[in-house]
Amino acid sequence: MTTETMKYINNLMGSLSIPYAFMEWKSKPPGDRYFVGEYTETQMATLEEDGRQETTFILRGFTRGDWGLLEKDKTAIEKSVAVTTILPDGTGLAIFYGGGYPVPTGDAELKSIKINLTIQEWKVN
Repeated sequence: MTTETMKYINNLMGSLSIPYAFMEWKSKPPGDRYFVGEYTETQMATLEEDGRQETTFILRGFTRGDWGLLEKDKTAIEKSVAVTTILPDGTGLAIFYGGGYPVPTGDAELKSIKINLTIQEWKVN
């Protein structure tokens, strides 16, 4: 995953007013909810041929408030990610919503949701 794509995700979450950090939240969490992101790249057999890299980007949301906060964010993300664009570094980018579901936390007050995004990048170099 390119750093430009990571910036794109960060900017997307900011535009949706969803508190977000990559991998871990390093400060005191906001009062209502927050999300962290991580990714898993798939080894592409045709990378040398067409420059395509596929990645599953996982957004994990947390709240001690109402489930509705996380569900509202899930809906906003789902509506916003059906995107194809060319990034400033020339990378072609396609993002697709891959589903979301509640995740048990082991803490009766802490609620969590996991949202999967499928990201395809085409690098020009």
